[in-house]
Amino acid sequence: MTKTTWLMIMVGIQKALLTAIAFLLLSTASAGEKEDRAKLEKIGKDISKLEQSIKGQSRQQDKLAGELKKIELASADLNNKISTIEKQRAALNRELIQLEKQQKKLESLKHSQQQLISQEIVAAYRLGSEEPIKLLLNQEDPEKFSRSLKYYDYFLAARAEKLASYRQTHQQLETTKSDIASREQSLAESRQQLAIEQQTLRENRQQREQLLTSLGKQIQNSQQTLNQLRNERQRLETVLKALEQRAMQLAAPASKQPFSKQKGKLPWPVSGKLTQHFGAVRNADITWSGWLMQAVEGLHVHSIHHGRVIFSDYLRGYGLLVIIDHGEGYMSLYAHNQVLLRETGDWVKPGERIARVGNTGGQADHALYFEIRHNGKPTNPKAWLASKAGR
Repeated sequence: MTKTTWLMIMVGIQKALLTAIAFLLLSTASAGEKEDRAKLEKIGKDISKLEQSIKGQSRQQDKLAGELKKIELASADLNNKISTIEKQRAALNRELIQLEKQQKKLESLKHSQQQLISQEIVAAYRLGSEEPIKLLLNQEDPEKFSRSLKYYDYFLAARAEKLASYRQTHQQLETTKSDIASREQSLAESRQQLAIEQQTLRENRQQREQLLTSLGKQIQNSQQTLNQLRNERQRLETVLKALEQRAMQLAAPASKQPFSKQKGKLPWPVSGKLTQHFGAVRNADITWSGWLMQAVEGLHVHSIHHGRVIFSDYLRGYGLLVIIDHGEGYMSLYAHNQVLLRETGDWVKPGERIARVGNTGGQADHALYFEIRHNGKPTNPKAWLASKAGR
């Protein structure tokens, strides 16, 4: 029984007592009747204040939980955005490396072409200061004249070709330099944007810690924690029942290997340290319905078998949650994720990335909470997963 429930019961008892006292006061005409009535009214006001305090505390908890959800969803979006920026930066770096290689080749080619043009200038100088037509007309032998004319044509054509190649190389080099400058500018802007997003994420995490502290102060004793766990389990059971009805309307997953035949063969959803086992006592009469696996923040979470995503959203107490229907009444659950990579309705293959490890749902540590259910009832993952993590 929670402290809130106990207070409400006491309020009811006090109200009943007050009714009886009021009746007795009205049926007697003692000298202290007015004084007793005043005391009674004061007690009634105190009870009303207590009721309002209880209601206000409950509303405050709901408000804090809602703010926590917004922050954790915003953090998930930021993590996705940061991942996209980092991929773009890697691609820009690769392009920049290729452009710098191209620049070196073009500069080498330009240098070679400059040497060839210099040789052409020297050759032209050796012909003398006379105009080419005079040199040709001075030839007395017609055959020699013809050869000289052809040679001169070749000379002019070769020089024009070298000059054209040089101009083309120069233009390509300038274009490459411009592209490099553009990529460097993009990288600088990307670095700035990444710094902004990371700062925003840090601020979100600080707000999250403050909210968790506030929530922790409001949930101070084990009885309140027990009641919270019961509510979380009830929410999950309600969601699962609704999902089972939806799953029955969907086509069964087309798999050559049915889930029921995979006992002891399924891969682990994540590489991590198993900190809570199935059936272990969680709080009073609440036990763990699955495994809690401590893992590195942002590590990929993988589907254990072929199936269809029937839930991919935030659920209070479980954070960002993925539920996969594997057919034959089997489902797998993956909770407290940082980011969800698959949406409701998506088909997934064994080992496919579906999320990243996080601590949403108010968890202190980064870990994956994992369950396997059959016809809505939790089953021990130990019977299904391979003896050692395959990742």
